[in-house]
Amino acid sequence: MSFSTMPRILALVAILSGVGGVAQAFAAPVLVQATPAAGQTVAAGNVALRLSFDTVIDPFRARLLLLGPDGAPRLLPASPVDDEQQVISTTVALTPGHYVLHWRMRTRGGDTGEGTLPFDVGTPSTPPATGATPSR
Repeated sequence: MSFSTMPRILALVAILSGVGGVAQAFAAPVLVQATPAAGQTVAAGNVALRLSFDTVIDPFRARLLLLGPDGAPRLLPASPVDDEQQVISTTVALTPGHYVLHWRMRTRGGDTGEGTLPFDVGTPSTPPATGATPSR
């Protein structure tokens, strides 16, 4: 092997190593939909939390930690919604205030994904009325 081909071989090895790292990064579960949505305000009372992921998760290794207005963490139980096990949900009684749901999920292969979902509990904002006639 000559010195002129060595840089090409090293560049190819670097590219292939990078592709492998990207493939592993995409194996972690990614949150694709959440109820409530980030930044949403929901009514106080029993609030349904539902998280949908882009891959099958291991429900026995799922962790939901809720931080409320008082700052005390609460570990929430969650269960899969269907046989595909890409969605987990739970219902929790909440009082008005700001909440942050920390989630951590694992695929059956062991890849881990995590994130946060901030939302508020209180009076949901009402949409502006449409089609109203201006007063004279």
